[in-house]
Amino acid sequence: MAIMPLQMLAGAAKEYSEEMDAKKQQAADILLAQQKYLMESGIAKLTAIKKGRKESEARIDKAVSFHFDRKAALALEMSGQLEGTLTRLTKIQEADGKQIDKQSVLKMSQAILENVPPEKLAQAMEYAIDSGAAEEVTAEKLINAIFSATTSEELGLVSQSVSDISGGEGLPSVGPFGLNLISLTEFRPEKKAQAEKLIETQLAPLLGFGGMSNEGGRTIFNWTNPMAAGRIVSKALQYYTERRSDPYLDVDIGDITDDITNKVNSLLLGGSTLDQIATQYDFSLNPSDFNPNSTPEGIPPRNSNLVPPGSEGNQSEQSDEDTINNNNLGN
Repeated sequence: MAIMPLQMLAGAAKEYSEEMDAKKQQAADILLAQQKYLMESGIAKLTAIKKGRKESEARIDKAVSFHFDRKAALALEMSGQLEGTLTRLTKIQEADGKQIDKQSVLKMSQAILENVPPEKLAQAMEYAIDSGAAEEVTAEKLINAIFSATTSEELGLVSQSVSDISGGEGLPSVGPFGLNLISLTEFRPEKKAQAEKLIETQLAPLLGFGGMSNEGGRTIFNWTNPMAAGRIVSKALQYYTERRSDPYLDVDIGDITDDITNKVNSLLLGGSTLDQIATQYDFSLNPSDFNPNSTPEGIPPRNSNLVPPGSEGNQSEQSDEDTINNNNLGN
């Protein structure tokens, strides 16, 4: 066997050493590139989480400026409804020129809190308090873990941790609240008058009127039973007002007048008289549950002071020019 000259051995050893150094450098460069990528992607995720939390805090602060209780605002954030609620309230306040009623907001806040499990609300409050400090600790730990990894295996474990970054458990979620934002606006006298006139117009064929005339663009109804008609309209308007102020209204605001009309029609079809509806019926009651014989109230005498709202004698007026659209009544 030929013996390799010493010079050739030295050359081979040098070449091998250079090759190993190149591989080590290549591995080091790959590791550094991976570390840089993980740091950038991890920091980007943490930054997005931090931004999201700040935006959430800003929404809650904005809700408080609308007089929402902070806990109720947090609950709306948990349900995912706060942003949309603020957008609609801002439009109502700025575009439509309406004032947000403080007491109505407080009423809605209370209704919201009554429908949130206390343990979830407590968890959300703890999360909101602790999130700031947790962000800083997480970022610091992430960077230390990335640059402490010296092998591909160790970096693989860190990579999995970066992939798992999602903001932690975050805010607990709750089901959406069926909110009636119109209830937060002031029911101004002119809007209440419009609602009353629409109720009269829709009920006119049911309440009984002996003809109508048009005078200067205004429709005049001649009620055949003005006292009963007046009381029914008055009670219907009260029901409309109560439903409008319900923070959890389960129908569109424009559907309330249809509900009123349908109830009166059902009662008449069931055999109730206008006087019975006027003196005994509560519009919150299902017509099928109404028994006029169970609560015998006397029919008001014909000389009663009760007359149709907005009428003189046996007449009430509805402006043809101011016909109200159902969808605009709550505005």
